[in-house]
Amino acid sequence: GQLTGGVAHDFNNLLTAVIGNLELLSKHLPADAKTARLIGGAMQAAQRGAALTQRLLAFARHQDLEPRAVDLADLVRGMSDLLRRSIGTVVEMKLELPDGLPAAHVDTNQLELALLNLVVNSRDAMPDGGSLTIALELAETAAAPDLAAGRYLRLSVSDTGAGMDADTLQRAVEPFFSTKEIGKGTGLGLSMIHGLAQQLHGALRLFSTPGCGTRAELWLPVASGSAAAEIGPATLPAPVARSRRLKLLFVDDDFLISLSTVSLLEDLG
Repeated sequence: GQLTGGVAHDFNNLLTAVIGNLELLSKHLPADAKTARLIGGAMQAAQRGAALTQRLLAFARHQDLEPRAVDLADLVRGMSDLLRRSIGTVVEMKLELPDGLPAAHVDTNQLELALLNLVVNSRDAMPDGGSLTIALELAETAAAPDLAAGRYLRLSVSDTGAGMDADTLQRAVEPFFSTKEIGKGTGLGLSMIHGLAQQLHGALRLFSTPGCGTRAELWLPVASGSAAAEIGPATLPAPVARSRRLKLLFVDDDFLISLSTVSLLEDLG
């Protein structure tokens, strides 16, 4: 975990400089179809690398999270259209989301990515169709090796797919382990979710039987406060007229990021 986190942080710095310079190049090079295609390809590859580093950081539990009180039933309902489009027409999706449950203490964006990952994994386990159920319930547990004693929201994704044998299940959260063919997956989906759950002081638990499907459970701590209300668009103050130019000091310990970011700031005026 420490090694992975360190590599991911350094790699993220390199990608920040790469993406920043590509953005500047796309603005300042003359319009040309071939140039645009080459820069677009480089940008796409860099963004895929950035997504990979986020998964590595999640596995290593080194990513920056912004946890808050979130109504998980509302979160899942809000994602339902996206999830249904992701699984296609041959898989039936059911939601079991009771009202009145307390909020969970989670990072909304990262939890949405984790849920989407679990749903896509279930879809891939049912190429000929099947049933997928997303359920939410309040659970209480005594102290366990992977969880402290207390109350949790248990968000589960269950499918009727191929399932996993005991050896595969034991290795499922290992980084870069994948049962998918080459090019179909990074092997970081479950390890990222496992790391995210631990960083939120929860847990990921997997249950599976060959031929009978898989159930993934995300145990997430109950928030101490109420769910955060949706925040409307902010009212921005009127611009203040400046009678003189101001100076901006930019500081970073990575020289490449300094060059790239200063150039972006200058480009913005």
